[in-house]
Amino acid sequence: MYTRVDSLFEETQERTAEGGAPGLYSSLIDDLSQLNFADADERRAFPPTLHSILARHGLFGLTAPAEHGGLALPLQEAIDLISATASFDISAASTLVIHNFLALPCIEAAPHIPEQKHVMWGATRGDLCAFALTEPGAGSAPRHIEASVFIDEDRVRISGRKIWIGLADWARWIVCFARASGPGHAKGRLVGVLVDRQAPGLKVTHEHRTLGLRGIIQNTLEFQNVEVPSAYVLSRDQDGWGAAASSMNRGRIGVAAMGLGALERAIQVAASYASHRRLGKLRLIENSYIEQLFGQLVLRREVVKAMLAASCRLVSAQGGPNVHLASATKVLSSEWCGLVADQCVQLLGGRGYDEGTPVAKIYRDVRILRIFEGPTETLLSHLGRCLLSRATRDEIADLFLSLDAAPVHAAAIEELAGLNETDGAVLIYAGWLTTLGLAQAVMSAGCFSASDCANAAADLVSSELATLRTRAPARLSFEGRIRASRTLNTFLQDAASSIRSPVLTNDYLKLVQYV
Repeated sequence: MYTRVDSLFEETQERTAEGGAPGLYSSLIDDLSQLNFADADERRAFPPTLHSILARHGLFGLTAPAEHGGLALPLQEAIDLISATASFDISAASTLVIHNFLALPCIEAAPHIPEQKHVMWGATRGDLCAFALTEPGAGSAPRHIEASVFIDEDRVRISGRKIWIGLADWARWIVCFARASGPGHAKGRLVGVLVDRQAPGLKVTHEHRTLGLRGIIQNTLEFQNVEVPSAYVLSRDQDGWGAAASSMNRGRIGVAAMGLGALERAIQVAASYASHRRLGKLRLIENSYIEQLFGQLVLRREVVKAMLAASCRLVSAQGGPNVHLASATKVLSSEWCGLVADQCVQLLGGRGYDEGTPVAKIYRDVRILRIFEGPTETLLSHLGRCLLSRATRDEIADLFLSLDAAPVHAAAIEELAGLNETDGAVLIYAGWLTTLGLAQAVMSAGCFSASDCANAAADLVSSELATLRTRAPARLSFEGRIRASRTLNTFLQDAASSIRSPVLTNDYLKLVQYV
């Protein structure tokens, strides 16, 4: 994985400086078009030349400063390149997001690391970096992380287990987060540590066989008293969660960009098929129902693209991602990308279910986007809690105000008045109100979309909001909750006597290791 491409990279930097991002975009598309990603899915490995292509174009240093060998691109241009890569293969785009948006910023923000410039220089040229946060009993929830790091004066020792770590076995460096212990250190403080992949005691114990994203490797990592010089503690005396949260917010924008690229490719493939497929005297695309369906798909793409533009604009203005807008953008992109992929499979009929067509691969790959960097339900609950909580309500209000949409925020607050702020259904509903409300604000602003169909896309968001309000949560009585619980228990009792397949038992045993 470590093809040295220094001279070729320098040529790319020169071309980028002369021709700008459009020239880089065009040459990247030309190179990716030559690769066979379908075979890579079968092999569960990238095409052999992909890594060198990405490195040659400088894509392992998208936003890193030039002094570290990076391209120093504005976030919007980096996002465009990630979307373009995702339109060919989401696994390849995922590699860029993990490396550029999750791991690399943590290293860049720690100038005290020994030979930091050397580490960054290698990383921007293709020394892959992984981001190890997720754990079996915690997911990516920081308060439940159990991996520990004992810190003394000269050395730190890391112990614990991480799962679903993308790029782990291919990486040169791993950014690992664990709980601090040791004399003079606040017990339980989250700490980020930069770990050499070859460090003694660091073992890869499992490769996850995932539903999609088969081109990228994902591993379980065991840290068995892994010793690292204390200078490699990234966060030093500060809580490492700030660095992790900042990276994850950028990661959410990256995931949204991946969704946009996949969504665009799915529509393109389905439209090409519909333009040639005949039903009687008419082509499929000439059917009025199909015409309207494609119109809806394109409008969803327009909204996602505008949300990404707004997220990037705020990063440029504020120096970092807005956590609420990044979360809403990621939710909308991943959910709508999944919807579009499903409808495109349906449009192709039996061909859509055939592994030989691109939409089948897209359908599998995009499913993870609703889980990566925070599942939809978790992010919606967070957004809903922020909207309703007096401690964070002003943050949401300021975001809507910055988009000139204060009335949208006020209407949501009024609608939710009196509902139980701790009820899970209320939080999810409030999260959707926030997400679609921000989308409505972005589309109404008019400065984030230059498309002729921007007004129609705004109408689509308004329609989605109206539909959402028909499903507003009622004040569920205690008796109603008991009744719902009894319904589930009745089913489980019936299933226990009617479903006796040993496969169920085996699947359960496989699941236990993760919970």
